[in-house]
Amino acid sequence: MKKIYISLFVLLSFKSFGQSNGKIDLTEFIREIQKWQKQENNMSLAFWIPTSYWKVVLDDSPQVSKEALSQIEFAFKDYVVVGALDLDVNANGTMNFTTETELRKTISIQTQNGSIFKPIPESNISDEAKSFSSSLKPLFSQIIGQMGAGLHFYFFSVKDRDGKNILDERKNGKFTIKHSNINFDYSLPLVALLPPKVCPKDGASMKGNWNFCPIHGVRL
Repeated sequence: MKKIYISLFVLLSFKSFGQSNGKIDLTEFIREIQKWQKQENNMSLAFWIPTSYWKVVLDDSPQVSKEALSQIEFAFKDYVVVGALDLDVNANGTMNFTTETELRKTISIQTQNGSIFKPIPESNISDEAKSFSSSLKPLFSQIIGQMGAGLHFYFFSVKDRDGKNILDERKNGKFTIKHSNINFDYSLPLVALLPPKVCPKDGASMKGNWNFCPIHGVRL
């Protein structure tokens, strides 16, 4: 029953999905973790859900307690979660979606050292993660509308030999999500998570990954 309540809290909180939590630019954050590719009538999406995602989106939600947030973070801490979508738009506006099974065959994560990871079987996913993930598809289907019917989520274990997660959204790095013969490239750290820098000339706020002010040319 407790898991059900937490799932409901998650659903409620996502009604304010497009709003900033006052600390991080949520629009910028989502733009960095969602990668769209469009070619003629075909559209494809890779949606990486990093470890910090839940705290960024839910931290200031009055419907989600700190305990509930901790449980969600704990459930997903050992996984890299990726949403994938591939569709063709027909002339009459209808859509043909690549199935979950077909996407599973092609989806992978390639790290910067060339290691390739495939999604793990559902039987190897913890019960806690399964409980929360069951809400993901209907949740995001509401957000992106008709296209949500073709959105599927996959779990990966992307760890080094010491069992540590390789992908860290706050550290330098890069990786690629591949599916449907398309590469979706990610650069780290995520800029939205970095504290802003300040131009020493006029005090203007600058992006956290900038080394020089683009106006004055001075080092930040």
